[in-house]
Amino acid sequence: MENPKEKIYSIMGKIASDLGVNEVSFLVEKPKDALHGDFSANIAMVLAKNLKQNSLELANEIVKKLGSSNPEFAKIEAVAPGFVNFYLSPKYLQDQVQDIIEAGDNYGSLTLGKGKKASVEFVSANPTGPLHIGNARGGPLGDSIANVFQKAGYEVTREYLHNDVGGQVERLGESIYFEIHPDQKSPDYEIQYQGEYIKELSQAVKEQLEENQEDLNREQFIEKAGKIAVELMLTEILKDCEDMGIKYQIVRKESDLRREVPQILEKVKKSLKEKDGALWFAPADEFLKDRETVVKKTDGDYTYFASDIVYHAEKMGRNDLIVDVFGANHYGHVPRLKAVVQALGFNPEMLRAVLYQWVRLKRGEEIVKMSKRAGNFVTAREVLDEVGKDAFRFFLLTPRSQTHMDFDLELAKKKASDNPVFYVQYAYSRICSIFKKAGAENSQADLSLLKTSEEIELIRHLLKLPHLVEESVKTLEVNPLTTYVLEIANLFHRFYETQMVISDDKKLTQARLSLLKATQITLKNTLDLLGVSAPEHM
Repeated sequence: MENPKEKIYSIMGKIASDLGVNEVSFLVEKPKDALHGDFSANIAMVLAKNLKQNSLELANEIVKKLGSSNPEFAKIEAVAPGFVNFYLSPKYLQDQVQDIIEAGDNYGSLTLGKGKKASVEFVSANPTGPLHIGNARGGPLGDSIANVFQKAGYEVTREYLHNDVGGQVERLGESIYFEIHPDQKSPDYEIQYQGEYIKELSQAVKEQLEENQEDLNREQFIEKAGKIAVELMLTEILKDCEDMGIKYQIVRKESDLRREVPQILEKVKKSLKEKDGALWFAPADEFLKDRETVVKKTDGDYTYFASDIVYHAEKMGRNDLIVDVFGANHYGHVPRLKAVVQALGFNPEMLRAVLYQWVRLKRGEEIVKMSKRAGNFVTAREVLDEVGKDAFRFFLLTPRSQTHMDFDLELAKKKASDNPVFYVQYAYSRICSIFKKAGAENSQADLSLLKTSEEIELIRHLLKLPHLVEESVKTLEVNPLTTYVLEIANLFHRFYETQMVISDDKKLTQARLSLLKATQITLKNTLDLLGVSAPEHM
């Protein structure tokens, strides 16, 4: 598809060259207010400094130079303090309908990441219990970010880190031991992990141990039980992720990473120092600012952070870009990882992190506090089973990742227009039913017949998808896509309620069916990015 934004960059660059400035850095952006055009360039304000001219006068001079030689634009105007605003012409908008249809599933695709590899690691939940709704927010978020990067041309790997070693595994083993042998627990011992799931897990572990007929003492039992339990929990967590529509290409175990720690620490030895009998990561750079982190404890055991160094060395070595999706409580961890990347000899800009806030569940006005199974939190599985994958993903993706959110279970289940998922999917299925009624559509329709304000506004919005994909790659935010798909659904419903699609006017009918085809494609491609289905029947 022809890209008007790229054309603006091209013609503006030529104008700058004609004015004697060969290298200029300026922006072409979509204005927040549609009254300011479809695109706006700040080139006049940038050039004004070089040329020592008034920026608004220069903007007017640029508009005169452009004249009417660009049929893509109905109007080009200069506005204070020196922006040049571009308004797409109806003819250009009409022609894009056919381009969207021809692009089909590829509509919205970009070449930004062509030939590049990206890794997105997300969820990586603590394996000592079921996946809870807070951690689960990172699932649809990370998966949709991966979808966006794929749409932008990157080869993407979805990754999961399994924390299967450390004190937490031992404490889980202890909790299982005392569940099976309650008479062995001293009155003052506080069991770390509790809830109905521990009873289920203990039974599964007991069956595995009995099947192997191993004669274990208490310490051996606890060690073995912990290892078995975290693998059982991993299987459950990954099944939850699969039912969210997530498929990982790599599941990396921390126990495997630990074996590579000595070798990788050699690569960052200039950033290591010994203090108080421990080994510390202490680079003198802008990321940590003298904040040091232990990588090897006084007892000789390596820390989780040592494993992180290995994992990031591995990911950096096979990718051009890596994205870590963390809960907001990992805020302080990001500078450490940036410092690690730099110490390993990579550009820290290759590492990007997304921090998401927690989720509060509600039923209307009532707050849902805890799960019967987990004891002190609500599991992702319970919510997933209640509202289904599509509502689960859409609701979790709707707010910005950095904002706390309320998830209304009752709204997510409603079959009504105030449920955003239902509203969007109904628009898609409605278009499918129109095509079923109309029969085969003519792909070579006379698109100049699409003249009403509802038609032009709908087309204008359909053209935003490539821009939104590009912005999501830059910002790592996918919530604008939920807003966008709702806008498309709303504009379609408004168009359908005011204009007759199938009529005695065969040419107009074909033109409007083409518009609906382009709308259908855009809805589905956006829903695909969100990991939400586009049902033909509801």
